[in-house]
Amino acid sequence: MNGKSSRPIERLGKLALATLLTLTLAVTAAAQSVPAHRADERPREPGGMEVDAETYESKILERRMTPDGHINTVVEVPAEADTYIASEFPQQNFGAQGSIFLGYSLENPHFGAQRMLLRFDVEEVLPEEAAVRDARLRLYLHYSSPDDDVPMPTHLRQTAEAWHEHQVTWETEPEWGPIRAENEVGRADGWYEWDVTELVDDWMTGAVENHGMSIHCDERIQQRERGFYSREAPNSLYPRLLIEYVTDTEPPIVTVDPLPDFVGRDFTVSWSGYDPGSSGIVSYDVQYRVDEGHWTEWLTEVDFEAATFAATQHGRFYEFRARGTDAAGNTGAFSEPEGTTVDARSPTTTVDPLPSIIRERSFPVSWTGEDEVSGIHYFDVRYRLNREEWIPWQSETLARTMTFTAVLDGLYEFEARAVDHVGNVESFTGQAEASIIVDVEPPFVEPRVWVPLVTRGH
Repeated sequence: MNGKSSRPIERLGKLALATLLTLTLAVTAAAQSVPAHRADERPREPGGMEVDAETYESKILERRMTPDGHINTVVEVPAEADTYIASEFPQQNFGAQGSIFLGYSLENPHFGAQRMLLRFDVEEVLPEEAAVRDARLRLYLHYSSPDDDVPMPTHLRQTAEAWHEHQVTWETEPEWGPIRAENEVGRADGWYEWDVTELVDDWMTGAVENHGMSIHCDERIQQRERGFYSREAPNSLYPRLLIEYVTDTEPPIVTVDPLPDFVGRDFTVSWSGYDPGSSGIVSYDVQYRVDEGHWTEWLTEVDFEAATFAATQHGRFYEFRARGTDAAGNTGAFSEPEGTTVDARSPTTTVDPLPSIIRERSFPVSWTGEDEVSGIHYFDVRYRLNREEWIPWQSETLARTMTFTAVLDGLYEFEARAVDHVGNVESFTGQAEASIIVDVEPPFVEPRVWVPLVTRGH
């Protein structure tokens, strides 16, 4: 789509669309009288009877709110360029004449095969998010030949190259695209139309570039032609598109996914939403606040639905809320907040003091820990004998006291650590927090000064 700074059709606010609105006249052009001075009565000499094009504006014919919360609009778009080209005048341009012709002419002057070109600037009229429901090209027939002719089959093609209304000729005819519509044109004066819904929708979605359309017929049948009023004709029977389209009025609804009661310093916040209308969510805004203070912008106009938040304040309560904007430009309200408390510090643990020496193999070992936010999830306790390598004793235990059984006499040292509910892990320091000498077999050791024992008999 081309970028648009303004549009001739103003978007309505929600309140203004609560009831059916008929903003302009319905399509009544077919009932208009044909001027006494008809275009087909003018000389059709190349380069003759050129006139300035009338200035016509797009008109909204109908606008109403649908039961499902959409806006249904019917708009009339006048041609911004129209002309025809003739094989017997291959270098002649007819862009400033009051009629456009189709068929094969043998009359004097002999025009030969004739094809029509039209272009409509729908991108400047329809909102970018418009969903095209129906589009019709309408041309007013004022001339037909021969008088006893049967309906003329025609086919409408998309035009694949740019062209200029006052420069294009048979020799510079733009390349054709595929056939997009067909219709038969009779002999009676009046409106004839072609269904171009898919072609206009392709223009709006960018599937094909809008270079207009070209209308052809079977040019093997000679002296068979039709003449239609162009946008230069001195009446209001100019070529036009009648387009019905739908736009979205309902804003998106967004929610932040629930957060756990406690989180670590870095954690993921996610959100999601849906659009009750048809245009779809294109971006999100996410805010946060600390301890129910002021809301602060975090993410603005993002197209993703999850991000990592890096909190720096231990023990603070963080809340998040989000809103969405759809392709129609509707922005919803911020969601209800979801909150969590940040636990950024590890627990602290210590092993309780033990007797300096004991004459038994088994004895209780206890430990205590503290975590001020999320609480302790479990403990790990290890020991070592005679200051050798540390050996795991209790892993991921919820207990705070256990009975230790020593196999050998010697100096036993203990160290404990804890992990809290958000995964903060207290580090082992390698320093004993409590120690005890197990001395069961004689000769017994005096507890005043400890020297690492050499096991006896082992």
